[in-house]
Amino acid sequence: MVRRVRTARPIPGGMRWLSPALILSVGLIYYCIFYSGYLSTFSWRGGRTPMKPVGLDNYVKALESPVFWQAIIHTLVFFVVVYTVQVLGGVAFSAAMHSGIKFATLYKVIIFTPVVIAPAIMAPAHIQVWSSGGTVNAILDRLGLASLAQSWIGQSSTSLMVVTAVQCWGAVGFGFLLYHAAMGQIDNDILEAARLDGAGNIRTLFSVILPNVRGTTVSLGILNFITALKLFDNPWLLTQGGPAHSSEFLGTMIYSEVAGQSRNIGYASALSMILLVIAIVISVVMSVWGRERPPRAPSRRQAKRAERKVLTSKATERHRPPALAANKGGDA
Repeated sequence: MVRRVRTARPIPGGMRWLSPALILSVGLIYYCIFYSGYLSTFSWRGGRTPMKPVGLDNYVKALESPVFWQAIIHTLVFFVVVYTVQVLGGVAFSAAMHSGIKFATLYKVIIFTPVVIAPAIMAPAHIQVWSSGGTVNAILDRLGLASLAQSWIGQSSTSLMVVTAVQCWGAVGFGFLLYHAAMGQIDNDILEAARLDGAGNIRTLFSVILPNVRGTTVSLGILNFITALKLFDNPWLLTQGGPAHSSEFLGTMIYSEVAGQSRNIGYASALSMILLVIAIVISVVMSVWGRERPPRAPSRRQAKRAERKVLTSKATERHRPPALAANKGGDA
């Protein structure tokens, strides 16, 4: 009697490499997300304190909070300013590096260095620069503008500007890195064809280079918006969201609810879930907007109009005098 030997079905090759990351994502990341959603339906101060079910009250409280909407406005302002500066600076520096200037390697290091420096290391320096007796006020004094000097971090009218300026300082280098790599992938034949057609540097940049790096621009937009939504380190290290919530972001607001005196973990979880939903929706919208679309087929009206033009052109050619028809190529 022949004994059958059971053989285990082989695991697909790709799954062997994906399984650890998949287990980590599902078992840790997604578990934390669902658990945060569960906690958002309770009023809980943490530890062994009782958990009081409140349903969707935490979400209603967040949407009715003026501080929440103030943080949303700060996020939008921060995103628009940082994204604009990052795109303009990244494109300008990348185009300059690809133009063959001298000491290009040294410039690359200088531009990219702020990206790799931790905010906690640079925060004391930025605080000194923007303080009442700091570098900014000293420069204004030398320029004869001492009347404009102030404590830039301590004023509610300028604290958000300081946080945004500090973020721009580090964001340009990251934009430069992505644009420099994207511009290096453009086929030289396309650039040569543009030059042969008489396009100058500015025309080549806007008509050839920028359309070819559109994917990088969209990716930077998504990354910048997600960064703005979860921003915490720079605002907290510089201003702690103040004064009077003038530089409050969702990240600092959530941390204040977790570690502050109120310590409402359920409310902080609700804020986290709202942040997650906003990030997913904006990412999907920007991805769809940035997707390359095939050329649209002409409508019936456009097709009839084009056909009418062809028939008119043929009729004109048929009634053209022979001499003009013979000299058509030379006159053109």
